[in-house]
Amino acid sequence: MAGFAVRLAFRNTLTLLACAALLQGAIALPATTPTQVPDVDSNRLGYPDSARLVGQDRDRFADWFASIAESQYYAMNADWTDRDCSGLVRYAFVNALMPHDPAWYAKFEYLPRPSLPPVENLSYPLPVIGRSVFRVAPGAYRRDDIQQGRLVGRTGAQYLANYSMTRVSRDPAQAKRGDVLFFLRPQLHSYHSMVYLGGGMVVYHTGASPAEGGRVRLISVATLLKFRDAAFHPLASNPDFLGVYRWRIMH
Repeated sequence: MAGFAVRLAFRNTLTLLACAALLQGAIALPATTPTQVPDVDSNRLGYPDSARLVGQDRDRFADWFASIAESQYYAMNADWTDRDCSGLVRYAFVNALMPHDPAWYAKFEYLPRPSLPPVENLSYPLPVIGRSVFRVAPGAYRRDDIQQGRLVGRTGAQYLANYSMTRVSRDPAQAKRGDVLFFLRPQLHSYHSMVYLGGGMVVYHTGASPAEGGRVRLISVATLLKFRDAAFHPLASNPDFLGVYRWRIMH
């Protein structure tokens, strides 16, 4: 019994010493790993919240997106290789979110000056989804979207309209700078995209290859309404005008 009492007293002494050391900061507790919270898609539009624009960055992105698209009318950048209508939209999207350092500016022969500063709190590659920034399937964001091919780095106009953007109106008067107008090309069973610059102006690639004379055009909506091909008239009464679309990361 005496031996047991001695051992108990010794253990109690050690416990008291350890508590005193903790209070004085002499003993560090083991580091704990924070609970991993899944990346939520709170509006269920297909993108994690961490990969979306918030506050003033929405207008900043739209402003730079439009300027970059317009810049390709004056001179096409060497690193823009997918030269068609959806390629212009994708190129402007990615570059609007890239860090705008001297090397980035150097690749432009002429960049129309945006009125707003660059995007501040989001940068390409995007958090969580990296370079797979274009959605090609319905549904809310899921962690296996990239592995399952629902988020990709390159896609066409039809997928951009239906899954990377949302339609905000079929009235072109509701378009804001940085929105995209989509049209149906019935003969080709494909979509055609134009970037709205504001002030009644749009910029777009004609869709043909360079060998076939493909080029970037900068024209007014009023001029579009004079096109012989009525499929490209941006009117709510035109069934081939799909409407005004806005990037989902802006919602």
